[in-house]
Amino acid sequence: MSATLALASAGLAQDAWLLLHFHSPLALFFFFLLGGALGSFANVVIWRFPRKESLLKPASHCLHCETPIPPKYNIPVLSYFLLRGRSACCGQVIPIRYPVVEFAGVLTTGALYWLYGLSLEFLFAGVWMLLLIILAGIDLEHFRLPNLLVGLAAVFSLIFQIVAPQQDWTLALWGALVGLCWSGLTLMIGKILKGRLSGVGDLKLAVVLGFAFGPGKFIFLYMIASVAALIYALLRLRSLQEKRIPMGPFFALGTYVAILWGDEVLRWYMRFFY
Repeated sequence: MSATLALASAGLAQDAWLLLHFHSPLALFFFFLLGGALGSFANVVIWRFPRKESLLKPASHCLHCETPIPPKYNIPVLSYFLLRGRSACCGQVIPIRYPVVEFAGVLTTGALYWLYGLSLEFLFAGVWMLLLIILAGIDLEHFRLPNLLVGLAAVFSLIFQIVAPQQDWTLALWGALVGLCWSGLTLMIGKILKGRLSGVGDLKLAVVLGFAFGPGKFIFLYMIASVAALIYALLRLRSLQEKRIPMGPFFALGTYVAILWGDEVLRWYMRFFY
């Protein structure tokens, strides 16, 4: 009897692995749900980490009256629309950041799974995008990129480069150097213009991004980020605080685009030289 159960369990485990490993609508739906849960966790980190609060306790609660949020009102993305953007306990407005971050989690996790399947590449890109979403949310609100989170991204990239390298060490080191030079130049230009086009936190993140994705993808993602930041600055020129541009969201956008289409763009570009 026990042997039969063991065989059945092994068969179910194998079927589940095959279902998740290869593209299927059911597996994609599962990763959409996972992305929503990760986006919900990202919201917790965005709110609590800069305030030096515990990420585990207390449980999810209303930001206004601190009433615990029951599970039926804590469904990623859907709860915001079901409650019409207002807290069920006190009727106060729920910040739009919450559904936006949760939807970003859904979109990135689903797209990365469809691109890579259940693989090390999916894990690498997925962790990076989760960290960038968190950094983007913190940067938008506080105009800073916490050293601990940027350092965590650096340690993760270094471990991955040792255990399951996504590129040659030469490319990784060149990428870090390009990130340092490119972002350093932007920082100096900002100082000359007596503004804050970027900060030291942006410089640190750029170096780590260059190391993680290499010089080619970094240049592409930095161009995307710069164009998006320029559009943002033009639209909000009068309201920008001391000419400070939070680059975290634009680094996240540029990295997302580079992960999805960076290889194709680089191959297209190299055709002009080879």
